[in-house]
Amino acid sequence: MPGSSRAREAEAAPPAPPPPSAGPGPGAVVFGNGAQPLGQAVPPPPGRPGRPAPLRREALWAAAAAASYGATLFIGSDDYMPLSIPGVLGLVVLEIVAVRYVLRRPARGTPASYPTDGSDHRGAVHFLYAALVKRYAVLVLCSLAVMAVPLVTRATYLIPLMGVGLLGIILATVYWFDQLRWVRQCARVLSVYDFEFRTPVEKLELWRGGRRFLVLGVEEDASPEMLAREPMGHPYWPKRIADGVWFAGDDAFGGALLVPGTGELMCMQPLAWDALEGWRAEVGPERRAKAKKAGLDRHSV
Repeated sequence: MPGSSRAREAEAAPPAPPPPSAGPGPGAVVFGNGAQPLGQAVPPPPGRPGRPAPLRREALWAAAAAASYGATLFIGSDDYMPLSIPGVLGLVVLEIVAVRYVLRRPARGTPASYPTDGSDHRGAVHFLYAALVKRYAVLVLCSLAVMAVPLVTRATYLIPLMGVGLLGIILATVYWFDQLRWVRQCARVLSVYDFEFRTPVEKLELWRGGRRFLVLGVEEDASPEMLAREPMGHPYWPKRIADGVWFAGDDAFGGALLVPGTGELMCMQPLAWDALEGWRAEVGPERRAKAKKAGLDRHSV
């Protein structure tokens, strides 16, 4: 019968493929056999519970500061006075960390607000001076505010805050003057030497406090191993510094370098200063006079 033959042909035919819309589209994130369109919350894979968000560093510092301050209150107790010693030490350490953090707070990878093409000798220096003055002013004002709290409230348990504020001003001044010294050194160099582009830059080692070891150029044009010091003390290599820098100075005595784009400014001198004394003795009087005017005639970095 015609109907029976059509039924047998339908049973023998292969199943129709799924429509194209059944699979994950171009904007989907796939976990196993499923898909989740972009713009929607993506559940974690099966068997992997979501990890809790880590505590912020600032929250940990605040909790440690509160615990340390609470321990310092035992200083007036006859029986529990030894408990105040770790509290005082904790406050000192935390205050050192906080002051260094504010004065050396990086703006990593952001474009500089001044020219970094070697045409401007003062832009980076003025920027650093302004940034350091602002950060120092913030620290001093915050320290004075902390010192004023026990005077206004007249609460005896807040008297240790006066010591905290005074220590903050002392630490800020010490670190701030050290940073200003390196900015001034860079300014002296840039007032004497012109910029020249040096590439590539070989990154050798990175230390804390903004100290870096590097070599400018290659083969016969390479500088000796240099110790570079960044005034702000950022603990990282500037972005794309290996592509080249603007250098102002003399390889035998040192100088200053400016990183294109991000605009980091560093003072630098040969690492093996004493070993290169013979080389410096052989240079002409004009080079020695320029190095002396730039403050590079002695080992200072």
